[in-house]
Amino acid sequence: MEKKIFVVIAAVVIVAILGVIVILPSSGILKNMFTPNADTPSALTSVMTEVKPIDIRYNGSSIISVGSRNAVLETKFNLTNPNDNTLIVEMVSYDIYANGIVIGHGQYGERYQGSWESSSYLPLTQHNSEIISVDTKLLNDGNNPEVWSALQNHAVQFRFTGTVYYSTHSAFSGQTYNRDFNFSQ
Repeated sequence: MEKKIFVVIAAVVIVAILGVIVILPSSGILKNMFTPNADTPSALTSVMTEVKPIDIRYNGSSIISVGSRNAVLETKFNLTNPNDNTLIVEMVSYDIYANGIVIGHGQYGERYQGSWESSSYLPLTQHNSEIISVDTKLLNDGNNPEVWSALQNHAVQFRFTGTVYYSTHSAFSGQTYNRDFNFSQ
C-alpha cells in the first residue's frame, strides 16, 4: 500500500513539473496553443504575446548651468510602449559626447535587483508614452579646454549613446529586454 502512495506522489510531481515547463513564457508552447482575445486575462496575455521593442526618442538637452569646473545638463527622452501589456522601465543609461569627445555619463533609474523597493522604476502602460528628464553633472577635468569653452558658449554639438533596460514582470513571467540608442542634437 505504501509503494502505491509513493508512485502516485512521484506521478503528481512529474505532472506538476511538466505543467510548469508548458506555461513558461520562454518555452513558446503556451503562445502556440492559445490566441489572446478580449476575454484573456491580462497576466496571461503578457505571457502569450511577443514583446515589441520599447521606442525611445531624444527630446532635447539644455545646459542648466556652466562654470569653470562643472556644468549641469538636462536631457529629456520620450519612451513609448507599443505593446498590449505594461512594461517596467528599469534604467536608461547613456554616455554624453560633446563635439565628439566623451564628457560624462547619465542615468535614469537602476536595474532590477530582486526587490521592487530597492529599485526606482517606471511602469509604462500599454500604448502609452512618458517623458523622462535627467539632470547630469559634468566635471571639467582640464583635458579638453576647447570642448569646455564650447560648452560655456553654448556652441556644442551633443551626442548620446546608451541603452534602455526594461522588463515584463508579471505573475507568470519576468523577461528582461534592452534596446540601444544613438542620438545627436
